[in-house]
Amino acid sequence: MSLLPTTRRGGRGADAPVPMRLGPRPGEVIDRRRTLPFTFNGDPYTAHPGDTIASALAAAGVRLLSRSYKYHRPRGLLTADYLDPGAFFQVGDEPNVRGAHRLVEAGMEVSSQNTWPSLRFDVKAVNQLAGPFLATGFYYKTFIKPEPLWPLYEKVLRRFVHAGAITPDPGGAFYDHRFAHPDVVVAGGGPAGMAAAVAAARAGASVMLVEENHDLGGHLRFGDAADLAALAELRAQVAGETGIEVLTDSVVTGRYDDNWVGIAQRNLPGVTERLVKARARTLVVAPGLIERPYVFGGNDLPGVMLSTAARRLINLYAVRPGQRAVVMTANPEGDAGVADLEEAGVEVAAVLDARRQQGVVRAHGRGGLRTVETTDRRRIEADLLVTATGWTAPTSLLNQSGDRPVYDRRSARFVPDPARMPENVLAAGEIVGDATVAEIVEHADAVGREAARRARRDTTAVTVPELRPDPHPELFSAGTGGFVDFCEDVSAKDITTAVAEGYDSVELVKRYTTVTMGPTQGKLETVNAVALVAAATGRSIAETGTTTWRPVYAPVTLGALAGRPHEPVRYSPMQPWHERHGATPLVAGQWIRPEHYGDPAAEVRAVRTGVGIIDVTPIGKLDLQGPDVPELLNLLYVNKWSRLGIGRVRYGVMCADDGVVLDDGVTGRLGEDHYLMSTTSSGAATVWEWVENWLQTAHPDWRVHVTPVTTAYASINIAGPRSRELLSRLTDVDLSAEEFGYMHVREGSVAGVEDCVLWRIGFTGELSYEIHVPAGYGLHVWEQLMSTGADLGVTPFGVEAQRILRLEKGHFIVGQDTDGLSQGFTAGIDGLIKLDKDDFVGLPELRWQRERDTHPRLVGLRPVDGSIVPPEASQILDRSGGIAGRVTSSRMSPTLGRSIGLGQIDRELAEIGNHVTVRLPDGRDITVEVTEHVHVDPEGARQRV
Repeated sequence: MSLLPTTRRGGRGADAPVPMRLGPRPGEVIDRRRTLPFTFNGDPYTAHPGDTIASALAAAGVRLLSRSYKYHRPRGLLTADYLDPGAFFQVGDEPNVRGAHRLVEAGMEVSSQNTWPSLRFDVKAVNQLAGPFLATGFYYKTFIKPEPLWPLYEKVLRRFVHAGAITPDPGGAFYDHRFAHPDVVVAGGGPAGMAAAVAAARAGASVMLVEENHDLGGHLRFGDAADLAALAELRAQVAGETGIEVLTDSVVTGRYDDNWVGIAQRNLPGVTERLVKARARTLVVAPGLIERPYVFGGNDLPGVMLSTAARRLINLYAVRPGQRAVVMTANPEGDAGVADLEEAGVEVAAVLDARRQQGVVRAHGRGGLRTVETTDRRRIEADLLVTATGWTAPTSLLNQSGDRPVYDRRSARFVPDPARMPENVLAAGEIVGDATVAEIVEHADAVGREAARRARRDTTAVTVPELRPDPHPELFSAGTGGFVDFCEDVSAKDITTAVAEGYDSVELVKRYTTVTMGPTQGKLETVNAVALVAAATGRSIAETGTTTWRPVYAPVTLGALAGRPHEPVRYSPMQPWHERHGATPLVAGQWIRPEHYGDPAAEVRAVRTGVGIIDVTPIGKLDLQGPDVPELLNLLYVNKWSRLGIGRVRYGVMCADDGVVLDDGVTGRLGEDHYLMSTTSSGAATVWEWVENWLQTAHPDWRVHVTPVTTAYASINIAGPRSRELLSRLTDVDLSAEEFGYMHVREGSVAGVEDCVLWRIGFTGELSYEIHVPAGYGLHVWEQLMSTGADLGVTPFGVEAQRILRLEKGHFIVGQDTDGLSQGFTAGIDGLIKLDKDDFVGLPELRWQRERDTHPRLVGLRPVDGSIVPPEASQILDRSGGIAGRVTSSRMSPTLGRSIGLGQIDRELAEIGNHVTVRLPDGRDITVEVTEHVHVDPEGARQRV
């Protein structure tokens, strides 16, 4: 189970990991009463609730957690928080999980990424030997020529991608959007953020307090007794204010114009991630400080970590970070780390005080720390090296607000410039300056009150006490190499090499070396990179400046950016019946429809020989009323409508301005000035908008009133030679051929339901009636049709059978047999398009299409081998092997006992009787005959009886 021999003292120990869990700690966040089983690379481990993946592994004595991006060097914990570059894992089917932040859940399957055959013995570690060939900018200098080998180069480079694996269906992942309008957003839930939020709420502001960790408190969480007491008091104050909404495990990802603030909210109940879009009157930035690593040879070995990491492990998770330690400290926080280590039972072999010019030169070890080399040339055996060498102020949100950080040499860090901040952005706490907890709270309290005042636009300003950074030695690099960017394997040598090659701007160095471009996005490494560039160019750090901080501050999933689908899921009133009778559901746009009830071919045969019914409720329906409706229909359809008689139905096709087929359907005239238009299911909303657009912008003078009634009616198509017999049993409408002919419409009652619309049309190619009944009675009418037609063998059929039936009849489907380039004549509706009309939408383009006569044709297709069904989108080849078209629809016809299809094909090959070649997805070629559209009953006798 060991991944790395864990030392008992000074690098000498057994191979088995040594458990490192401590006894209870005052501020620990783990629940010792329960344990959670999980696995890491297939080996079993346990954690307590509250443990992160990394803390649980550290408690078990596991120090090797991952391998680095380029050189596959062994990596362990560095920061022990969200930013830790050495703790990225695959968890189940989720890659790139930040293991020092993600809490353990029972049954978690955790594994290392991009390691083979194992984490401990990773073959790709041979890349370390290839280091001279993978120098700075190697990808700009190599793999350039010869160009024909670029596909091979891509495969090689792709192997360097240090990422996990995903599944096409994340299974259970749900993402969301939320819109909020708080008076004040506070970014950061440490002592400053909590105090500012409380003060703003007490001043009457609505406050959103956002904290990246799982709990409020910042550095107080792993502090001493006084810190824990202050934490308890601040948390109680936050809880006592109803005007504060607390978002933990969340982060402000960016600040945009007029305080539009993006917030990524993670792991809510039932929600994987939510993007909160908050419009804040005032933004308070209170992120605290980030401890900065020190650059020296071997600084990436497992066992080298920051003082804040050691203190987090000890005080939050009750984990001893090592057994024998060397501490390099330059500040009081490092001194506190020494005290915590000693209290945790760690032998502190040496304390190197950088304030007295003591320090680390190199760390030595293989697979983990073994000895520490100091500035006075001592070699100290240790399995833990803790550094406390400085701080970085995370000024990203302030930079995004227009501020430009200024380097303060006295404190060795970049600090915000208040003069550049906009009126609606404030900074609070340690990002501004160092102080005691009480002084930080006092400062943040004033900032919170000022934020509330600015949100209310009061005129009396609040006096905010001044904070200044404490003096701190400039400690960036020991000059012995080492890594600057742990995520990207960018070393100090890479930085100096880039400068030597002419990239003397920090922005150019960033792009040439990829420093600060990894998952931590410069939060740990920017200042060190700037310092090294400054040293290499002979400029000061202030003159060198920083890179530009842009949104987003922290990663946001693509799912959260997209959010949940805002379109409703729709069901017809007959859906309960479909579910009870085993219908296979089909997602068709917004609608859930029955695809089939078990055997689509049998359903087709039932319609051809007897009678079947299908739920067609999703068909779009628009009620049109007014004397100018014919004018509207003539404008939107390519055919003529002025002479449509009352009680008649006509089929029509709409084209867009460019002549491309937009939609099709039938429209019936119910009365003198009353029409009912049907559209495709997917085009219902589009056509409604299209109709209104023309009425409101081009013809506001037309007297037409449009009402969408798609969901007001439940729609059922009754098809088959016995459909008249079935429907006649339930309606008072005369269905005889003489009184109710093909392409006519009637109104009447069905199954005792009044105000039904019946029209006789034939999409399936059979005698059929489409009835539209008030939606509340849809299920009743459906069940009556099924029970009344039992002796006729009435059969429900689904969308798949309908597609086969219409294909046998040669009817095309908009969006399947046409695409975004299919103009009217391409769709094979030549006889429908009336170019002699004065005007209609798309007329000029269709005239030009007719004149050019170079367009593809929609034709029928019959494979010579009728047992082969060419998949839809199979390519049709010309005589030279080029692409001449595609199969748009294809099925096995139960009626004909052979495969049939439709396809778009170049006009040169579209002559009836031609034989063309179709290339199947598996590379085989088959011969297909070009035929008329209609495969079954070309005379139309079946639908006109």
